[in-house]
Amino acid sequence: MFLFSSLALAAPGSPFDHPVALGGYASGWGGSYGAAGLGGKLRLEPLRHLGVDLFAEHYAVESPSGFRHDHPIGFDLYTPIGLPAGLRLRPLLGMCAVGSFIQSRSEDAPGADDVLFGVHAGLGLEVPVSSAVSGFLDAKTVGWIGHDRAVSGWTGSVDSRLSTFGVGQVNLGLAVHL
Repeated sequence: MFLFSSLALAAPGSPFDHPVALGGYASGWGGSYGAAGLGGKLRLEPLRHLGVDLFAEHYAVESPSGFRHDHPIGFDLYTPIGLPAGLRLRPLLGMCAVGSFIQSRSEDAPGADDVLFGVHAGLGLEVPVSSAVSGFLDAKTVGWIGHDRAVSGWTGSVDSRLSTFGVGQVNLGLAVHL
């Protein structure tokens, strides 16, 4: 807590006074499967108690039989709650769509691609670093709906039934407030 309060005291103004921000972050998934990636977001706070983060992310996903990469785009609605030392807590609720691609390790073999849809909820904690920069840590639970898929050697398959998947997600990054 000392680190957060020291950073907040060093800033002459609050970055949260600005209604627009651009952020970048490292991200990870754990649960039904694991992944690591990078993301970026555009934050808009049109009202004092309502904001939206529009995001795009890129992940390398665990896959035993090939290379899988996922590319979510979506949004988080939130309401910022002021805390001592200039910190903010942000309850998050949102939706996203994901282009998910599995490529076989065998050259020229078929892949197994799908579009997944997800809903998520979580909490974010923000700390002012300067008058125009903030740091953030977001934790979410994400539920996906899509098709089971697999690649093996020279075959690729996409199940005809929809399945559900769940992951926990953590994002750690910085935002520049404009």
